[in-house]
Amino acid sequence: MTGTEIFAWVDRKYPNQETSANKIIDLNQIHKEVFVRLKRLKHEYEEYETLTVADQLEYTLPTDCTIDNIISLQISESSDVTTSTDFVEYTYAGLKDELDNGYHYTFSPDGKFLLADLGDAISVGGKLIKILYYETPVAITSASDTPELDSQYHMLLCYGLVQTLAAQGHNPDTEMADYYQNKFDEYFRTIETDLSDKFNSAPASYNQVKEWF
Repeated sequence: MTGTEIFAWVDRKYPNQETSANKIIDLNQIHKEVFVRLKRLKHEYEEYETLTVADQLEYTLPTDCTIDNIISLQISESSDVTTSTDFVEYTYAGLKDELDNGYHYTFSPDGKFLLADLGDAISVGGKLIKILYYETPVAITSASDTPELDSQYHMLLCYGLVQTLAAQGHNPDTEMADYYQNKFDEYFRTIETDLSDKFNSAPASYNQVKEWF
């Protein structure tokens, strides 16, 4: 289903006066959330590697990665990446302004992140940074766009968009919003059940991911 087809389905089920531009914004947000949830269920993750730069605090994330979708971030103990197999796990420090202890990474604007050893930038260049993450989909910016989801999951977007439209405004239609939230939740539980035999729990660290496969 394209965005136009999703909007047509939604408008039949819940006639509304929302603009197409605002529906695109809402659909894009729902699409991102559903896409990542399904990636987690299926344990479908991406790998990204780059090298440290001496005394550099800020690094750039892949374009399809957000800080909250990182599974694991590790850095080699040595800059000799051809022989070093020992890695240090860096933990997420939240939205702190300063990283004052331990080995951490945290958010920085414009698709970047900060890396710190005991509060300071990593002093040695050439160390290997390994990131495992759940990718985010290409943004939906036009009604002619097709979501980056298998077609059997498109109804999740339909249910989610009706729920969003019904729940907003000064006089929300709570009955309709609750009904389609339940439809969304029921369908997602069905998907979870269908996938549970192969994917029992999302990996929480780099080592767990490697052990899983």
